[in-house]
Amino acid sequence: MEYVLTDFSEVPDLPAQVLRLQNLAFADYEGAMEVEQPWVEWYLNRPGIAPEHCQAVLAEDALVSQVICCIQPVRLGTELFRCAIIDSVATDPNHRRQGLARTLMQRAHDSLRPESIDAVLLYTNPEGHPYSFYRRLGYRERGRASMLIGPRPGRSGHGPGPVDAVQHGVALSNLINRYHAHHEGFSPLSDELWRWHKVDPPSRPTVIAELAGSRVAATASFAPATLRVGGEERDVSVASDIAATEMTPECMKSLLSSAPTELVALLVDDRAPERAVLAELGLRSELAEVSMVLPFSEAAEQALEEHVAPWYVMVESVVGV
Repeated sequence: MEYVLTDFSEVPDLPAQVLRLQNLAFADYEGAMEVEQPWVEWYLNRPGIAPEHCQAVLAEDALVSQVICCIQPVRLGTELFRCAIIDSVATDPNHRRQGLARTLMQRAHDSLRPESIDAVLLYTNPEGHPYSFYRRLGYRERGRASMLIGPRPGRSGHGPGPVDAVQHGVALSNLINRYHAHHEGFSPLSDELWRWHKVDPPSRPTVIAELAGSRVAATASFAPATLRVGGEERDVSVASDIAATEMTPECMKSLLSSAPTELVALLVDDRAPERAVLAELGLRSELAEVSMVLPFSEAAEQALEEHVAPWYVMVESVVGV
């Protein structure tokens, strides 16, 4: 088989090709979801994605292997660094064991170095082959998280309700940015990122908030998803960007009780203080996910040596919502 190495700028009919490969490559992966064309078009517009950094292998013009990459500021240690986020490393099952993923990862690294990137990060399941593959490329485990799934807590009294993500965008993003300011792996929500996350998705998430006058006291977002877990598909509301001026067990319960579906799922670092509260609410660990970092700069290397805090898990990079 003759392969052509290129980047996304040279892939014909790119959204349709990514759609086909995404669903084919991740068909049996726990925690994955089947995606549709509008999702791919939205995802390829993620802020920080540039076609020249996304790598591809073509076989007779068909996309058979890919590495998607975007550039965003991400907190490592106590500082923000210019980082590249690697997503959707996928190879057609009929073209595996050819070294294609390794070749594309190396091409991605080479394309990023001239961009003054401090570090590259990604997410993977610690139990699978990809984990050891990334370790061999020099990536280090930085945080370990769990996908927690459980019944929506019952509501007691009046709770937070849906709000307009555009009208309240500034107040909500400011609260989330403050709440996660010391989490590693967090990328502060700019206006552009907020719109991409909350306004532009084809299945727009439900953004809820508890308002105290003109002030936002607590918030969470819920995105609908059908996830493959335990060999079956489950319809869940994936919770993300949970934040509060004062997070208490009752506040967490109140936020999750506003989920649109009976099952709630969220990704939480195992060291996060919220982890124990969620267990008390009946959410159980179904899958593990690790964040891995490959430092490029001395400053990033130093940050990884000096400080470890709970990791903010990017649901868009793990689940795709």
